[in-house]
Amino acid sequence: MDNSFFIYTDKKNTILIERFHMCSWEFSNDSSLVEFGFEINKESIVEDIMTIRLYIPWVSKKCETNDLYEKLSNAENSRFIFNDSINNTKYLKNSTNKLGVIHTFSGRNELCVLPVTLEINDDKTVSVSLNLKNYREYQQVEKPNIYFRFWIKPDSPFISMRKKGISKSTIIYDIKINERRNLPSNKIDYFSDKFFCKIRYCFSFNILPNKYDIVFFDNGSLKNVRTLEYESFNKYLGDKRVKKDELIVVFNKKEVDEFDKKKTAESFSFFSIYTMERIGPGQFALAILINIVCGVLLFIPAYRKTFVPEVSLLQVWAVLPSEIFIALGIAVVTLIYFTLPLIISQLEKGWLWVLTKIGYEK
Repeated sequence: MDNSFFIYTDKKNTILIERFHMCSWEFSNDSSLVEFGFEINKESIVEDIMTIRLYIPWVSKKCETNDLYEKLSNAENSRFIFNDSINNTKYLKNSTNKLGVIHTFSGRNELCVLPVTLEINDDKTVSVSLNLKNYREYQQVEKPNIYFRFWIKPDSPFISMRKKGISKSTIIYDIKINERRNLPSNKIDYFSDKFFCKIRYCFSFNILPNKYDIVFFDNGSLKNVRTLEYESFNKYLGDKRVKKDELIVVFNKKEVDEFDKKKTAESFSFFSIYTMERIGPGQFALAILINIVCGVLLFIPAYRKTFVPEVSLLQVWAVLPSEIFIALGIAVVTLIYFTLPLIISQLEKGWLWVLTKIGYEK
């Protein structure tokens, strides 16, 4: 799947993104989720309303979206996501956390977390709008950067490229941020008057089943690989697909060495390959199936020639030994072994789709 993302605005005052977070989730039940997080430099905030657009090649109106402000307004969740203890949390206005909160960290600058309004457009873009009036009116000598985060649930099982072989499965991530050479040919005119956002630090997290091994990664960007912290992520994400000791986190980070506001938009790319060996009952069953089919196909021509005169293919079935039918029966059972899980999976997806359409959430 194409994963060339473009972050831009319609106005010339280019927004400076201090940190851009992208977190891709791939679960064991063939489903996925993608989080996007933005820390906006305070010097970019000059208006009461800010709109950032994100071009996502695979997004459609069928995709679900969710603003994660409510989760991050909770100090415990923010402490975990930003990997730093929080000394204090202040409300932006009117003693309520509905309009925004400011977290004071022990090891980094203050950060103002704000709610956003999300809209998926027909042109494969997501519009993210922020009301910054309360933030700009907030009485503080030096205002903090702002942060917002949301997730999108794709309408396809994966955003990665998947290759399934007989002995192993492969996951390929090729993520590109603001790479102009990857602009879709039918979007070149559209982007000609747009302004790409500058990014100082770009973070990429791949979260996938721990059955996969990393076979290729960028030495310059890989920071660590660890088992997913189940308790914290389960509280933060609230998704039943997150299972204990089932997922790993692969963390990559890139940055601009010398951040210059006069530069053109910076681009980033992350490439990695993961594989999972699949030598098991399925492969043995496939070998048995192939052996049986080949054996029967080789036996029947020779068996026909033992008759004088030689019988036709249709006639030979009436006189075949019973062992051949037993072998064919084993072949049919083996074939069912392969196809039944797929059939059941498709039926379950269809049933869930029906339940979603009628407004029932499992």
